[in-house]
Amino acid sequence: MGDQTIKLTEDQISNAREAFDKYDRRGQDRIPIREIANAFKSCGVNIKHDWLDKMRDDIDKEGSGYISVDEFLHLYCCKLKSDEDERELREAFRILDKENKGQIPTDDLRWILKGIGDDLTDEDIEAMINDTEEIGRAHV
Repeated sequence: MGDQTIKLTEDQISNAREAFDKYDRRGQDRIPIREIANAFKSCGVNIKHDWLDKMRDDIDKEGSGYISVDEFLHLYCCKLKSDEDERELREAFRILDKENKGQIPTDDLRWILKGIGDDLTDEDIEAMINDTEEIGRAHV
């Protein structure tokens, strides 16, 4: 996981452009923002509206109501990276959930955070753990 972006394969680029063209009905090299989810679906990628909401600032910077093929390809990369990160996070959680209870013991989480966050203080780690415990209680 990380901030690096993924590189699209030629097939992915071709599929994304084909999906984009399907919704570029006037041949103006742009599609209406309302068609983004449908274009993604044509690529075999499902997106939820909350993901689109998070990406709102990257979608229509000039407020035209449309996105270009380059903007679409950028969003496509972002979505594929987001999906990859989520898969990695789920796999890491599965590995750390040794007892298959759907939770990670606090001591294990504390040990992991100390190992990956050189600049995290004990107070930072405790605050993070407390925040996740509060979120967990709110969702029960």
